[in-house]
Amino acid sequence: MPNRSQSLASNESMRHLDNRSLDLDDDDLMGIPGDLGKSKFMSQSTSETDESASEKRDEVQEIRNRSRKEDRIVRLWRSALLLLILVIGATVSGLTFHFLQEEEHKALNLAYDQFSDALSDAAIRQQQEILEGFRTLATIISDYAATSNQTWPFVDLPKFEAYAEHILKIAGTEAVTYFPIVTKGNQDAYLNYTGNNHERVIKEAHMIENGNLDDLNPVGYKPFFTVGTKDGFVPDIDREVYYPMWQFSPPMFTYGAVNWNAASVPDYADVFEALRTLKSESPISKVRPYVTAGLSLSNEEHAAMHSEIEGSSTAFPHSFVFTPIYLESEDTDSPIVAALASSMGWDFSLQHLLPEGVIGIHAILKNSCGQSFSYEINGPDAFYLGDEDLHQTKYDEYERFVNLALYTHPDFETTQGHCMYSMHLYPDNKFANLYLTPVPLLYTVCIAGSFAFMIAVFFVYNSFVHKRNETLVANAARSNAVITSLFPDNIRNKIIGDESCRKNPRNFHELLDPTSDPLTDLSRPPLADYFATTTVMFADICGFTAWSSVREPSQVFTLLETVYGEFDRLTKHSKVFKVETVGDCYVAATGIPTYRKDHAVLMVKYAHKISRAMTHMTQTLETTLGPDTADLLLRIGIHSGPVTAGVIRGEKARFQLFGDTMNVAARVESKGAAGRIHVSQDTADHLRKCHKGHWLVKREGTIIAKGKGDLQTYWIGKAVQSVKEATGTGSETASVSEKSTSSFEETAPAAFGNHLDDAGNRKDRLVDWNVTVFTDILKQIVARRNAYAAAKKDSNDLSAVDLRVVEDMKKDDLKPLHDVRETIWLPEFDQTVEDSQEDAHTIDIPTSVSTELRDFISTIASLYRSNSFHNFEHASHVTMSVIKLLSRIKAPTDFEMMENENESDDDSFHVKANLHDHTYGITSDPLTQFACAFAALIHDVDHEGVTNAQLVKEGAVVAAKYENRSVAEQNSFVLAWNLFMSDRFATLREHLCATPAEIIRFRELAVNAVMATDIVDKDLKNLRNNRWDKAFKNQGSIEELDNESRESINRKATIVIEHLIQASDVSHTMQHWHVYRKWNERLFHEMHAAYVQGRSDSDPALTWYKGEMGFFDFYIIPLAKKLESCGVFGKSSDEFLNYARSNREEWEIRGEEIVAEMVASLNKRPATNSKK
Repeated sequence: MPNRSQSLASNESMRHLDNRSLDLDDDDLMGIPGDLGKSKFMSQSTSETDESASEKRDEVQEIRNRSRKEDRIVRLWRSALLLLILVIGATVSGLTFHFLQEEEHKALNLAYDQFSDALSDAAIRQQQEILEGFRTLATIISDYAATSNQTWPFVDLPKFEAYAEHILKIAGTEAVTYFPIVTKGNQDAYLNYTGNNHERVIKEAHMIENGNLDDLNPVGYKPFFTVGTKDGFVPDIDREVYYPMWQFSPPMFTYGAVNWNAASVPDYADVFEALRTLKSESPISKVRPYVTAGLSLSNEEHAAMHSEIEGSSTAFPHSFVFTPIYLESEDTDSPIVAALASSMGWDFSLQHLLPEGVIGIHAILKNSCGQSFSYEINGPDAFYLGDEDLHQTKYDEYERFVNLALYTHPDFETTQGHCMYSMHLYPDNKFANLYLTPVPLLYTVCIAGSFAFMIAVFFVYNSFVHKRNETLVANAARSNAVITSLFPDNIRNKIIGDESCRKNPRNFHELLDPTSDPLTDLSRPPLADYFATTTVMFADICGFTAWSSVREPSQVFTLLETVYGEFDRLTKHSKVFKVETVGDCYVAATGIPTYRKDHAVLMVKYAHKISRAMTHMTQTLETTLGPDTADLLLRIGIHSGPVTAGVIRGEKARFQLFGDTMNVAARVESKGAAGRIHVSQDTADHLRKCHKGHWLVKREGTIIAKGKGDLQTYWIGKAVQSVKEATGTGSETASVSEKSTSSFEETAPAAFGNHLDDAGNRKDRLVDWNVTVFTDILKQIVARRNAYAAAKKDSNDLSAVDLRVVEDMKKDDLKPLHDVRETIWLPEFDQTVEDSQEDAHTIDIPTSVSTELRDFISTIASLYRSNSFHNFEHASHVTMSVIKLLSRIKAPTDFEMMENENESDDDSFHVKANLHDHTYGITSDPLTQFACAFAALIHDVDHEGVTNAQLVKEGAVVAAKYENRSVAEQNSFVLAWNLFMSDRFATLREHLCATPAEIIRFRELAVNAVMATDIVDKDLKNLRNNRWDKAFKNQGSIEELDNESRESINRKATIVIEHLIQASDVSHTMQHWHVYRKWNERLFHEMHAAYVQGRSDSDPALTWYKGEMGFFDFYIIPLAKKLESCGVFGKSSDEFLNYARSNREEWEIRGEEIVAEMVASLNKRPATNSKK
């Protein structure tokens, strides 16, 4: 192997051509990363743009002048039409508003008449029911006195409370009192009568009302007529006539109100006088405070009664209705011997007068005593607004008078002492708004807006007309720009020169679409030209097929878009014409469409630029696209000669080149070398003519081109001794010819290690990539943990963990092999957690955690030895395979179909849960994924480049430490784990595993995964096989997933993880042939080095061919079949199995030859016996 200085010199020669030897000035280097171009090109481009813009402005002005004359008549008609639209719009809008408003007022009047009539009738009916109810009670009392031969005023009605309570409910009033008329002559006899009977009468009322006497306080009886004062009841004497309170409903709480003289209240005395005058009528008192509250109704009970009505209060207006009791029942001519007085709250009386939904009618209650009170009637409810007339005066015209004074006596109105009540009805804004809506205005606005829109449309139309010529010119300019981007100038000029295209740009597409038979319709000649002197370049990405075979489609296109996008940018600055891209091959030409004498020089300079750009971009992209990306190089072939170029009209027409020059250029490229520019003899002759012969290095030997025989070719730049010439037959194979004796590492495409890069920089890029990978998974862990917290769930089903268990993990004498678990617990599916999880890309990882993660991975990289195979690069390759397999884990087709159906929420939950279980929870748990990647990264730490058996044979310290089993694997794990558990990485550890339970599960996963890479230990192998049979041999149908135990699912997850890491560890055998060849040769070199150093008993060259055959037959292909049979890896399982079989077949054919070539290459290297 070349030493470090030789590698760097070779690398510089191969990847970066000497700028001075190519005579590249600053302008030539414009746009290349790391170089600063000057402003020459930009100034020229700007001046050309200014000239073009000037010409365009002149054309626009000429068309504008011509269109202005044609638009005069249009403008006249436009003005007249706009005026007409304005007149019509104003007229229609005004008429519409007037008509709709009139209709709404009619509807308002009709509705108000209807509901005010209904309210009037209901109010009158309510008053009639009140009067009739108490007249009925008066008749009952009068009849009882007559039938029981009682004389007045010594009459009490048995069960008065029962009768009165019934009447109160019918009339909707609050209380009723029975007042006998007592004269001065029978005063003493009456007082003696009440003294003997008051206790019986009141107790009877309480028993009827309450069934008990709990509310009665039997005190306070006064044996004389009383008058109420602020100091209580006092004697009321020297009256000719008394109206003492006798029976009362609801019953009185004490005896104190018995014998209270109602005539002691002047207002009531006046009503009694009016009652005796009118006889047949029931006069009503003026509104006054409710004086009986506290006698029979407590203040609380009175308030509770009013609370049944929304907004009602005991302080609202009350009146008393007085009803006469005749000596002879219903004989109005007979003397009045007693009276009933019933209290009436007016807000009660105004309830249930209108149906639900009719709101906003003001009822103004007025009486002849000069009082006014305002109410608002909203459906069945009445709300007291306050004293005085508070109706909205703008509705005075709608006043409706309702007479509540229902009388027949001719002297009713002139009799003093009582009040006649009436109600005045008005609508308010609420009622009016039910009918007077904004609809007329809205319709008017809409109509006016429609006409305004029409006017706006005309203005827009006018603006389009006004800009018609500018639009046509702009369209022509845009069409010309499209053609320029698709075709070179000569083809563009032919298209633009077509008469039909000049008249209608849409005919461009028709010109390129041969809808007629080309044998009979020759009116339009083909779009083609002959270019006698051109230079064509083919630039192929070496190793692209193998590189892309181990990556996701998104990563493949990220590379292509980045690289080809930069190439396209450089063509614009280099006066090079891009022809096309075919797969990963970029085709460009110079001398097209404009002849240039220096076309070959331009192309070589361009090739140099894109080669440097490729190097810069692949190194940058390696941190995101993974290992080997920086190894990708361009293999460039250039040939000069004539070409036929044109457009084959039809679907997806494009500009193409044809001719022998294209074939030779492709052959020169395929026979070139990665990272070098390979030119033909014709191109070399052109370079010499331009005095650039010093660029050329004659190639040893010749190449064979089909139809051309042997061709002499040249390299651009100095000869590179460390890179052999590629002799493959295609752009990707680059296989070794039968005559070649060089090693695969020296002749393979760039992806396989022939890109000689500084080892330190390469390791740094691998570290960067690993940091990116692990950071992404760490973000998923944090997002998952946040989802559990948001759902208030515990992500760990483990019982409480003793912290000493975690501390024990830091001991140096741990033996990971003893910690291998048959089943590792993984979290169950939780729909609430799934719904709560945020996008992991939005998670921010603290800088301290990122720093420790990078430090950890860098330290791990430093712990790897400089082996050919078991090194940090291989560990990164295994990590990349793990990540790819994890991304490919999926469920079978029938689950995918279920997802596409229109299932219910319950079905969706069922499907998601089954998907989780079918992948055994691996993809649902980012901590498991981190553990798999972690195991891949550390699994060969400190590997000595020899087998475990050799370490045991040598009696190595590590072999004794780990009891001669899985020596390298246990040693790698313990070194990496102790590093991870050190205080140096405490912040990273706490961010990764928030609880002891998580760190225990993380270690269990990592132990099982790392130990699974020991495929030689028979006990481990038998244990894994037994677990596989137990988990998958008698596997049920997909429908049985619901009934599968958690233990069974976790066992499957455990064995799948182990096989995932096993497959990733040998993934090169199940990937593209070139990937397999690269790592196979490196392993061979490592094993041969061990043999040379005396650390292996046999020469690997003797058994390598058959050993690989057996390795494929007894391990690789069975392992690939297991990946397929477990059913969770989707297309990757088929891909791995197909590659394994293909590589096995190729090895069977070419293996012996390849072994001989590897041995020959080793013989050329200096021998070494030193141990590392």
